[in-house]
Amino acid sequence: MAMKRVFSFLLCMFCVLFFATDVYAQDANVVDAPEKKYTLRPEFTARMYVGFYNGGYRVSGGVNINNKRTAGLMLGYHDSYHDYAPGDVYAITTALYYRRYFHLGKRKICSFYIDAYAGAGWVYKVDEWFPDGEDNQIDIEKGEVIPVLGLQPGFRVRLYRNLHVFLGPTIATDCIGVHLGIGL
Repeated sequence: MAMKRVFSFLLCMFCVLFFATDVYAQDANVVDAPEKKYTLRPEFTARMYVGFYNGGYRVSGGVNINNKRTAGLMLGYHDSYHDYAPGDVYAITTALYYRRYFHLGKRKICSFYIDAYAGAGWVYKVDEWFPDGEDNQIDIEKGEVIPVLGLQPGFRVRLYRNLHVFLGPTIATDCIGVHLGIGL
């Protein structure tokens, strides 16, 4: 039941972010009303992120709209070290994301961007290092679902056509740190 709620929430959030970004009202009496034309093209990124006692990798694929907005799916691997146990937790993450670019200049070589994403992480392994006979101290178990929400603002530099590199901070439920990546 909880998984159904998470997926419903993610679907609603994606629809709001994707469809409510630019809403234009058209008057039925205007003969030559300008139509909004969208140029759609695919955009893929690969990134790594590192935080305090955690990190991971993510790949994303989405649709770039007018070279300003991108919406799509983000998949990744996340690991975190728990100092109090000690031990590691490993998860596979899936999220819907929305990216907005703020270009600098007419040639759009440099730009600021912000990524907002929401999804879930599925724990596939919990590795604790404790002496024999003690109870588990990490309260996360294999098979649990962890909510993943985050913002990744940053700076992007286009190298050739749409090949670009980017860097910025990561502020999320699973990591507070920095991210670095490459995109096509």
